[in-house]
Amino acid sequence: MKKYEKKSFFTTLFLFFVPLLLLSSIVLYMYHQDKIQDIEQNILYQMKDYTFDFKGDKFSLDIIENDKEKQLFKIYHCKEGLCAYFQTVSTSPYLLKIVYDKEKYKKLYNEFLIKIFKFSIIVLFSLFIISIGFAIYSLRPIREALYLLENFLKDIIHDLNTPATSILLNSKLLRKRGNFEEIERIELSAQSIASLYKNLEFMNPNNIQRDENVSIEEIVNGKIEILQKIYPKIYFTKDLTPLVIKSNQNGIERIIDNIITNACKYNKKNGQVHLSIHKNKLIIKDTGIGIKNTKKVFQRHYKENTLGLGIGMSIVKQLCEVLNIGIEIKSTIGEGTQVTLEFP
Repeated sequence: MKKYEKKSFFTTLFLFFVPLLLLSSIVLYMYHQDKIQDIEQNILYQMKDYTFDFKGDKFSLDIIENDKEKQLFKIYHCKEGLCAYFQTVSTSPYLLKIVYDKEKYKKLYNEFLIKIFKFSIIVLFSLFIISIGFAIYSLRPIREALYLLENFLKDIIHDLNTPATSILLNSKLLRKRGNFEEIERIELSAQSIASLYKNLEFMNPNNIQRDENVSIEEIVNGKIEILQKIYPKIYFTKDLTPLVIKSNQNGIERIIDNIITNACKYNKKNGQVHLSIHKNKLIIKDTGIGIKNTKKVFQRHYKENTLGLGIGMSIVKQLCEVLNIGIEIKSTIGEGTQVTLEFP
């Protein structure tokens, strides 16, 4: 089950199971109260029968003075247990006090509680199974829609790659006839399309391999060379030391490409981007507009302006998790952003 499917499954399970649990709890409470009342009424009628012959040791008997505050033929909870008062004779100033022992009543009540507890467990388990079934069933239309979307995305990726490759090949052929600035712009635009294509390829990066020697310094230098042409008014500075890790070349390129491109895209006019490697960390710092909410920046389709599709940093986060790379973002509005990548 994929991450978004798990989220949908547990959300549906919670939203369906909790109301059912609350409703069943109310019903069980009402049943408990009603059953206790039935038990006490049953004891009361047994007390009345006891007043006819006083046989048995189920109840104890006492004679008290008549008290108008005490209602006849009604159960009271007294210190001895359950009590009820009955008239002796119509002219007598005394009442019969019939007592059902507290310990006997407690035992009877506990037996009832055990029964209702067992019943509650069965109800709870049944509701949980029903909720799981409902949650699984509710995933079907989501899975079908996502299946269609993923197939559609694969078709787009395939169709996007063909014209981008064709543009790059033809621009190289044109270079043989003459080196024009317009051809270089076409190449850079085609490379931007190819970069978007590669991002789309990594929409679900969970199965990539980590068995290649990857030079972080080479990737950074290569990316700076390309971006310097696309953003001629951005000033790059660097303090790079050799760093080679065991990982996935394409995955690392996607991470660094997205971060450095964003540092240029959201920078100020004549802004700066400084890149440095210290031990196992790559630090990318810009003098750009800053990020308002660094906690939301990794959410798919989250954008703070109209530029981009809002998937780049989401892919970065997924790739970092898969490749076991730590990522930290610090940003101040109007001053710039610093992204730190810590490699394993």
